[in-house]
Amino acid sequence: MKSIASLGFQSGVYSPLMLRLLQSDKALLPFHSGLVSNSSAQKTAQNRAATFSNTSRQVLVDAIQNQYSHLDQKEEVAANLQRLKNSNTVTITTGHQLNIFTGPLFFWYKILDVINIAERLQKSDKTHCYVPVFWMASEDHDFEEINHFFLGEQKVRWESESGGPVGRIPTKTLADLHSQLQPYWNKTQSGKELLALFTACYLKEGNLANATRKLVHQLFGKYGLIIVDGDDPSLKKAFAPTLLKEVKAQLTASSVLNTDKALAKAIPGYKPQVNPREINLFYLSDDTRLRIVKNGQEYTTNNGTHAWSLKALETEIETYPERFSPNALMRPLYQECVLPNIAYVGGGGELAYWLQLKATFEAFDIPYPLVQHRSSALLMSEKQVKKCTNLNLRLQDLFLPKASFINKMVRQISDIDIDFTSQKSELINHFVALKELAKQTDASFLGAVNAQEKKQIKGIENLEKRLLKAQRIKLQDHIIRATDIQNALFPNGKLQERTAHFSAVISDLSIDTFTSALKNALLEAEGLQILQY
Repeated sequence: MKSIASLGFQSGVYSPLMLRLLQSDKALLPFHSGLVSNSSAQKTAQNRAATFSNTSRQVLVDAIQNQYSHLDQKEEVAANLQRLKNSNTVTITTGHQLNIFTGPLFFWYKILDVINIAERLQKSDKTHCYVPVFWMASEDHDFEEINHFFLGEQKVRWESESGGPVGRIPTKTLADLHSQLQPYWNKTQSGKELLALFTACYLKEGNLANATRKLVHQLFGKYGLIIVDGDDPSLKKAFAPTLLKEVKAQLTASSVLNTDKALAKAIPGYKPQVNPREINLFYLSDDTRLRIVKNGQEYTTNNGTHAWSLKALETEIETYPERFSPNALMRPLYQECVLPNIAYVGGGGELAYWLQLKATFEAFDIPYPLVQHRSSALLMSEKQVKKCTNLNLRLQDLFLPKASFINKMVRQISDIDIDFTSQKSELINHFVALKELAKQTDASFLGAVNAQEKKQIKGIENLEKRLLKAQRIKLQDHIIRATDIQNALFPNGKLQERTAHFSAVISDLSIDTFTSALKNALLEAEGLQILQY
């Protein structure tokens, strides 16, 4: 796998807010602690290592060891777990939902990014140890977001019922999904390897959290990636003081709302990614995840099945912290509380709500990490690249909306000039003279001159559209072949990385070879890369 084009941050896939962040816009500096660089990481590592206690390290390592009890640890993971006990060790973290069989490709990009960043920082800093971490969003309850993946345009779906934390869902019903996959994958050696991996992870583990941990460990364990599940009693106990502050003082809501006002003032048109609630916690059971709300002096779950006084709720948190779960705005606080973390790698949507949280971190006295936008990539087969070359397609034009893509291609390959920009410019210049003449003779004619100008420009634009349409018909075969490529690379009109599954691009490689090749291809990536496999 190799990079054949780098579009940087100018591909059109980054939001205006993320472009401001990536370009270190001064208006955003009060809302984060900096982007990841060798120098910023080393400074942050020094501060975080000094504030993360040995007791916290032992709690973390013990919790992770317990979570890995169903796995045979790879040597690299065991070594990094030992390093986490040392006061000079810090982490680089990303997190994601428990998508079935990894879900879309950007799942891979996020994890390989934290691995690559940790390796790069380790080479530049001999004082600290950098460990890559994947935080499983096992407490999320939105099953519909994670219960499927795409094979081409075919949606493969896990049929099950869940209203509670997805990590606790039993995986026994995934046998039906395994049967659905066999016709697709049982024909090639790489397909059989996919089926074997699916069987080992999903049919031989009791719940989705264990299955996901095993899958991620199998794919990335050789790089020392540590997997952490926040649905853990000992880690929740360490977070309990923060939970207590939230129910007593509602610090998240007040801090985020103030930050949102400041962001709206600094960034014209700013809209919050996530809106805070008065209390940003859930109450957990195996089959429910219920919001906690405040009703006068009483605290209840949103469905009314549980109710507490403030004192009773504090007792419940202190006694059973594992029954409480942070929402999207408090999850970063939980993660940073229990990890010696210095950097978080996320997508645009994630980093947008991290920008809402710096004041909240300060309110809870939890260190805010550096942030890093994850890599983005378009994976193209050698055959697809050759087709683009034969059709004289510029790779960056593939990212254009379909209508713009077709019009630009028609203009490019047509044997006549279909761009009437120069004619419109000449016409406008002629009317400048006519307007001046009208002013000098009878100003009442100026309105008629303006109307005539609009009419003639509109006429030229209509001629241009008709000519484009005629050329599209004439060049229909060329257009069909080009749009077929675009459709294949942008399934359902969306970015490939947001819908395509890795099995679609693994070709005849082994999973291990594919993983290594993709890791190396992303190593020096900045912004969006086009990679050939």
